[in-house]
Amino acid sequence: MRVHSAKQGLCNDRQNYISILSHGFIENDVALNVLLHNQATADEPNRAAQWHRVPSISLLIEHPRLGWVQVDTGSHRDAMTTRWPEDVRRMNPLIRSEADLLENRLAELGLKPSDIDLLILTHLHIDHAGGLDNFCHSRTGGQVIVHELELKQVLFDLYVHNDELRNGYLRSDFIGLPGISFETFEGDSLELADDLRLIWLPGHTAGHTGVMLHLENSGTIFYICDAANNRTNYGPPARLSAILHNSEQFLRSIERARWLERRYNATILFGHDMAQYNTLRLAPQCYD
Repeated sequence: MRVHSAKQGLCNDRQNYISILSHGFIENDVALNVLLHNQATADEPNRAAQWHRVPSISLLIEHPRLGWVQVDTGSHRDAMTTRWPEDVRRMNPLIRSEADLLENRLAELGLKPSDIDLLILTHLHIDHAGGLDNFCHSRTGGQVIVHELELKQVLFDLYVHNDELRNGYLRSDFIGLPGISFETFEGDSLELADDLRLIWLPGHTAGHTGVMLHLENSGTIFYICDAANNRTNYGPPARLSAILHNSEQFLRSIERARWLERRYNATILFGHDMAQYNTLRLAPQCYD
């Protein structure tokens, strides 16, 4: 992929740019990302769990018609102090600095959350929607795009069970935030522009959504996020994650992503793949 600097005038040459923002790293058991990783056998009945570190990212798209488009927000600024429950902090510690917060990553590019024209959430898990409060009382916060089934599942999980945290959703991340409302879409896809499309990829969550963007020089980028956390999940053969809404949908979504990858000769971008992350050019550089 061809690389430029993201510190340019807004869409001044009428083409797309995409920047990858780093929000630190999450550590956890490999088996949460790849189900039955290092499974015990008769020969090795005492295999130990393995601990690893994966990246947390979001995307910033500079689009000639839509303006600044932010995809996901990273985790809340207080995730590791007061926001996340203690057991989550122990099982999935977030390793990051102040620079990794969304508002500070945007500031590095000369932007503020209020400069964002469109906010898309691939899903509403704590590591993707935790920074939503940056958009309170903003025009962007009043029309946050998410799949209808995602929002329905969140409301069911948190209100029917009356939990603060359930299935990766944290109530305080998006319920009751002043000025925040959602604009949902339904069905298999939503075309935001000729070259920018949201694609429903359920399985990880009910309304999990991927983002496909066609670039002039770098070709098609398909951010499948947590539809497959990493290359091992994606395969082939596909391997399930332990963090699932529906295992059958998870596998079907990977097949759909592979079909779209072939059709558009796309570059697949994963949500939590350390090996891929180490090859990426992060903001302030960007791809065109």
